[in-house]
Amino acid sequence: MCATWKQKIDAIDTSNLLVSYTLFEGGASSGIMDTTTHHIKCIPSANGGSVYKHTCLIKCKGDAAKITDDFVNLTKEFWKNTFKALKSYAIDHPEIY
Repeated sequence: MCATWKQKIDAIDTSNLLVSYTLFEGGASSGIMDTTTHHIKCIPSANGGSVYKHTCLIKCKGDAAKITDDFVNLTKEFWKNTFKALKSYAIDHPEIY
């Protein structure tokens, strides 16, 4: 989905487990979006795990009404499936972390 976008790292804060990056100039949805900025934070939980928070801010080209509920739902599903795959890989290969 985002493979052809250019990417700029905005911030990496290792002490607060936070990363922010912006995607621009490309992708299948570049006719709708100018940029999309992602803020990702991992919050340690009491049980030894963590809570993953991912916020995405979309800057549209022209009329913001071009972003449909279907587009938002597809994007959420994409990130949900990506995270599940990463989690599964990390569980199956703990030696690499």
